[in-house]
Amino acid sequence: MNPLYFFIATALCGFALAVAGVYVLLGLGWSLLAGGGALLLIAGFVRKGLTGD
Repeated sequence: MNPLYFFIATALCGFALAVAGVYVLLGLGWSLLAGGGALLLIAGFVRKGLTGD
């Protein structure tokens, strides 16, 4: 799998989970926010590896 596709997929999934968590904001919402934050962190690491900085 191309790393660029993996970056795009994790960033989109992380954003979607974060948006869903904001709309729920009860027990499940906090879990969605945590999952979204984790996926955005993973996407950040992949982006850092793609740019090589």
